Amino acid sequence: MESTILSRGESGRHHELVDMVCAYIKADPARKVTLADLGARFGVSPFYLQKTFVEVMGISPRRYLEECRVTVFKLRLSRGEPVLVALRGAGYASHSWAYKDSRVKLGMTPADYKAGGRGALIMYATGDSTLGRMLVATTEYGICAVDVGDDDDELVAALGREYPNAKLAKSRRAALLLEGVNRHLRGQSVRLPVDINGTDFQLRVWMALQLIPLGETRTYSEVAEMIGEPRAVRAVANACGSNPVPLIIPCHRVIRKDGTLGGYGLGVHRKSALLAKETRPEKA
Repeated sequence: MESTILSRGESGRHHELVDMVCAYIKADPARKVTLADLGARFGVSPFYLQKTFVEVMGISPRRYLEECRVTVFKLRLSRGEPVLVALRGAGYASHSWAYKDSRVKLGMTPADYKAGGRGALIMYATGDSTLGRMLVATTEYGICAVDVGDDDDELVAALGREYPNAKLAKSRRAALLLEGVNRHLRGQSVRLPVDINGTDFQLRVWMALQLIPLGETRTYSEVAEMIGEPRAVRAVANACGSNPVPLIIPCHRVIRKDGTLGGYGLGVHRKSALLAKETRPEKA
């Protein structure tokens, strides 16, 4: 029987190969590329490349390419490009892709997603929190962004980069939602409507995160198992890093297998503080 245990050198070479393939795909997701093309470019057989990629990433190169294309498509829509132009720019030859499963891939139709950038009103508020200055942004449907930092101007500037074609305005509604997030952080039961978009994989991860009970953690591997993709550990970590509403969707409850915290978009020191508060509420 063939052993699946890799030496440290073999593991390093596998990761190096996969990192190069990922960089190549991300550089131009619109490029037409097959498994045979990738194998020829990197000097390995298609079978070896597929096997190694799945071992490291937990998903196939084709699935990774799809995730990258969805990201490019969303970015082009947010910049105001017509749907068909955005589709071609992301590498899709037919418009049927976007409309067949668009609510799964984008969270809404392409036209609605595009409208979420150009001409849309994003309401926001800033205020104090136990983690620092906090910004909460909302559409008419729900919270679309939560961020924490040290400076209000920097938080608002980051929101503007996320929604470059939207109109940003302070609002009382956003201020009430910010207070709701603060109450949530204090352990109170609060209904916080969200309006977020992601790929089908990201949405599945974010849904799984909400099943992790208060005061508990899960490893990236365990979350991958929760969504039925046990090999997709790195992809799960990427989805956690893409979470637009941390604090509401608790990606801070996901840690590494060795018990270390791993990364966190709001800063590892804030991740540590959140976990300490949740596991030892009497000391919060």
